[in-house]
Formats: sequence, C-alpha cells, structure tokens
Amino acid sequence: MNKIFHIIFLLSFGLYFSQINVDEIKKKVTEEPQTYFYNYLEIFRKDPASLTREQMNQLYYGSCFVKSGYGRFGYNKDYETVWKYAKNRMSKHKAQKIITKAEERYAKNPLDKEVLHHMSYIYGALNDTAKRDLCISQYQAIVETIEKSGTGESEDSPICVIHAGDMINRIKGLMAYSLMGNFDQKMKTLPDGSMLTTYSVGNKKIIVKLVGGLE
Repeated sequence: MNKIFHIIFLLSFGLYFSQINVDEIKKKVTEEPQTYFYNYLEIFRKDPASLTREQMNQLYYGSCFVKSGYGRFGYNKDYETVWKYAKNRMSKHKAQKIITKAEERYAKNPLDKEVLHHMSYIYGALNDTAKRDLCISQYQAIVETIEKSGTGESEDSPICVIHAGDMINRIKGLMAYSLMGNFDQKMKTLPDGSMLTTYSVGNKKIIVKLVGGLE
C-alpha cells in the first residue's frame, strides 16, 4: 500500500513540476523555429491560457535561443524615456505620450515580464481593459511557467529563469532567514551552457538555473 502511495506521489509531483530539458528545447527551436517557437508565440500574443505547460516551456525557455530584437539592453536604454513612467496610477496623458513607443517594444518581445507589467499599467490608464487583461494573462502565464519549472530544492529540480534579474527575485524569501547564518552562493556552468546557482542561508537553500547562461 505504501508503495502505491509513493508511486501516486511521484506521478502527481511530475504533473506539477516540469523538468526543463534545455538541450531538447534548444534543438527544437534551432532546427524548427516556426513550429516550436513562432507558432507558439502567435498563440501567446492572443490567448496564452490555451498553451499547454509543455508548449509554454518550449516557448519561454526557447526564447533564449531566438533573437527577439528587444532584450535587456534595449529595455535599460528605454527605461528613462518610456518604462519609468509606466506605473500604477499613471495619468492618461502620460500613457498617451508613451503608448506608441511602448507598443513597438512590446510587439518585439511580449515574453519580457517587465514589459508586460508596464504595459498593463499603460493600458489601464487608457481604460483599455481588454489589452490590459491580456498583458496580465501573459504575465501570469510566464510566472506560472517559472514557478512550475522546479522545486528549487535540488540540482535535479532547480527553478529555471532566463534573466539574471529573476535569479535575484527568487532569493528574496530566502533573505528572511539571513539572521540564521551567513549568506552563501555557489555557481557552476552546466554542459548545456546554463548557469546553476545554489543560494543558502544557514540550513535554508534554493537552487536556481539560468537557462542559456548570462546574456
């Protein structure tokens, strides 16, 4: 009986958390980008909830191996003139001034969580609830993809991210235990090019995998 429960537990564990096979994802997106990236991206633009977890994994983590035309460098460059103003309770007037530039960037890379966050505020200020809700849905789909990528408790099941900034976000909860011991981090590069980092404070730890390595 215990053996049956153990099998059921393992099956349910596998259903909730995904194993992110970077080599397989990279192979698919490199050899058949239209099938395994751009087709999924078009669905994501309109109805992210209709993508399966496997498809979201392929799309989100596969984006590391496809040039989006708008990455961290572009975002940082535009921050002072565009994104800095896209925040909660921004005025309609300010939203109207930056909407054209913002939408151009959003169209280039709708998989950027920060851009999605800002766009939801812009559309909210413009009272465009349909587009605002779409951005929120896209944002939530990405967050859920990251959350279900692994437990973060072992090297076999790390939480997988694609931006270095997301690695920092993952350890904020861990810092609450900072009084229990010294903060430590150990990094290593994996054969697939990803960077695996173990963050620990006392006896608490979290393991995060940066898919594709540093940008």
